Amino acid sequence: MKHVLVLDVGTTNMKIAIVNEKGEVVSQETKKINMYQPEKGAAEHNPKELWDNFLELSQKILSDFEDEIVLLVLSGYQFGFLPIDKNNQPLTGMITLLDTRSQSTMIDFENKFSADKIYQKTGCPPAFNYTLQRILWLKKEKPEIFNKMHKILDIKSFFINHLTGQFVTEPSVASTTQLLDIKTQDWDDELIKQAGITKEQLPRLLPGNAVVDHITKEVADKMGLKKQIPVMLGVYDGGAMILGMGGFDENAVCNLGTTAMFRCAYSEPLLDKSGKFRLQTYALLPNLWATGGAVNNAGIVIDWFINNIAKGMNYDEINKEAMKIPAGSNGLLCFPFLTGERDPRIGSLATGSFFGLKTTHTISHMARSIFEGIAYSLNLIKTALEENNVHLKYLTIGGSGSKSEVWPQILADIFNMPVTKSLTENATLIGEAMLAFTEIGVFKNLKEAGKVFIKKGDSYQPIPENTKKYENYYNFFNEMIEIHHDKYIKHSIISKD
Repeated sequence: MKHVLVLDVGTTNMKIAIVNEKGEVVSQETKKINMYQPEKGAAEHNPKELWDNFLELSQKILSDFEDEIVLLVLSGYQFGFLPIDKNNQPLTGMITLLDTRSQSTMIDFENKFSADKIYQKTGCPPAFNYTLQRILWLKKEKPEIFNKMHKILDIKSFFINHLTGQFVTEPSVASTTQLLDIKTQDWDDELIKQAGITKEQLPRLLPGNAVVDHITKEVADKMGLKKQIPVMLGVYDGGAMILGMGGFDENAVCNLGTTAMFRCAYSEPLLDKSGKFRLQTYALLPNLWATGGAVNNAGIVIDWFINNIAKGMNYDEINKEAMKIPAGSNGLLCFPFLTGERDPRIGSLATGSFFGLKTTHTISHMARSIFEGIAYSLNLIKTALEENNVHLKYLTIGGSGSKSEVWPQILADIFNMPVTKSLTENATLIGEAMLAFTEIGVFKNLKEAGKVFIKKGDSYQPIPENTKKYENYYNFFNEMIEIHHDKYIKHSIISKD
């Protein structure tokens, strides 16, 4: 039986798994990734630690399977940004999604670039997280680093370079550079020039289902492999989750992790026709795009709540407290924007708040309102899809948040659609394995692979009385974010100290 090795680099954990052609994860190793904050607003991974962690996990997992692996496929986070010098040495850490330093140049960006033109080209709304804004920030705030920048790596091209010596990435990760033409899935020369860099500084692009090269002998030896296996690029972690949870046709998927996404695979690069940039569409594979959106603030808000407000309580206890409270949290609304948001109506300078807080509200009300606030944020994406003629009938949820007993029902009620839990915690690994086994000929296509690989668990139906109540709260939530964008900007200016 054939086996593939899957590497998944997330913002908090690195996973390596061995998956067979039946869709079984036969072995898995996980290691926490340290986040570093060398200065205010920074959120970086140490490149050397990333590579050392990979070698350590590889040696552990391959000890019993070194002769059976036919392919390594990569999965990783979007928004990674690592400038390197002429000697391939990092000039910073690997800057991640949670890094907020480029907020400082957001106004410069808005003055220099046409937001609508960029959106129409790249599918990316104006937000500080994208590589384009990181480049502008580096040029303005750290010119000594910008001037030494020889190449720009993301998380995929970083590992590909170490594994094979090639300087290559793929469109699903490159989509969040804000330098990729979403229609052609290739670099945009005009935007590259406007950013003040050259095309040679960016990795070469190949499709996610392409095999790049074989692992070098030196690296194979360090990993514990007896042969130099080929490397497939794979797709970004959220895209792999779409595949692994069956986000095709009328089914959407939602991953509830540190951040959260609501997406489906679509046959064209769908953009928001309203002019509000509500949809973030990324390239996925040739002739396939991931459409929908994502929110910065999901599990990170719950973690903040546990660490700072509900001290001494764990995640399961927070869920139990939230279940005691009726839908709507007795009028308490959470606006969970602790790290700004990608939706430009909310904005990168947004901050979190509770609205309607009274003496009758308790920690239990606050807990439930956080779950609901994140669901309202995600419902903004579902609403945008519907208004652009994408009508979904089902939702499959995964990620750590899907373990909750209260959150799936809240989502079903607010979305007014059936919600089903993914039966496996390894949807990203499974999605990458589906892609790998399809490309090496075990399956004819991804849908055929999905019939073998995709498994689902408990389902939750919307409760009509809750749905009606949530509709009113959601409309109010929407009204509030529409009027507070400028207030967030003003607050950012007066609170700089």
